[in-house]
Amino acid sequence: MFEYLVAAASVAATTTATATSSIEPTSLASIIETVVPSAIASALPSALTTTAPVTSTIVTVPGLYELTAAFVGGLSGAVHADERRLDLTGILILAIINALGGGILRDVLLQDHGIAAFLNPRLLGAALLAAGFGFFFASAYRRLHRPFLYLDALSLGLFAVVGADKALSAGLSVIPAVLLGVITSVGGGMIRDVLCNETPQIMRPGTLSATAAILGSSLYVTLVTLMNIVKPAALIVTVAVTITIRLLAMKRGWQAPVAVHLEPASGYGWRFARRHDDPPDL
Repeated sequence: MFEYLVAAASVAATTTATATSSIEPTSLASIIETVVPSAIASALPSALTTTAPVTSTIVTVPGLYELTAAFVGGLSGAVHADERRLDLTGILILAIINALGGGILRDVLLQDHGIAAFLNPRLLGAALLAAGFGFFFASAYRRLHRPFLYLDALSLGLFAVVGADKALSAGLSVIPAVLLGVITSVGGGMIRDVLCNETPQIMRPGTLSATAAILGSSLYVTLVTLMNIVKPAALIVTVAVTITIRLLAMKRGWQAPVAVHLEPASGYGWRFARRHDDPPDL
């Protein structure tokens, strides 16, 4: 009799637990992860959405453009070195760093996925060729600077996508993927400025290169993870948006906001104001 009562109590407890779990309210996170993508997928053409995990494919840049981007980045670094009267060694170093530094830093942070710049010697060759061109023809680059700005804007968007996608394919979450996208696109220029003992250009008021990279990486990660957009379509949309932001910022002189300070106002009270004096020498 006692064994029968124990068995009945066990069955009742199991039934109660099952019923309780079946009526447990759905969390907000599960709604975002399931309902939102399903609604978006139903509203878009089937060719633009996918159910495959983000780790199943990797976005790649066409080889010819990758070499062109490495050459443009290396040329910019070489001209940067020439403007600071560095010698041949300095020109070579800054050309390589500006062209390949962001991708190298990304791959070092990812670990165990290989360093693309070392696995593809043509990229190093393009950077060295740019260093040679900058050594002899830096003045010609300055006269033809505007066409290179468009290539630089295109590179910014493409490599923000490549860096973010490589992080997602390695199994990282959203925020690290966005950060690695930004590092890939602007990390070389940041290392270049640090080697020149300068405040990195992306951290100074300017034309929103870092902001465009952040927005581009965030947009790409959102499209492929939350909206389940196929990667080629997400790449096109992201690059178009990034280029638009970058070029409009250069044309209209847009800048990221600088810090404001709470200062005593004339008379009584306080007011917010931005500083306009020159930064101190460090």
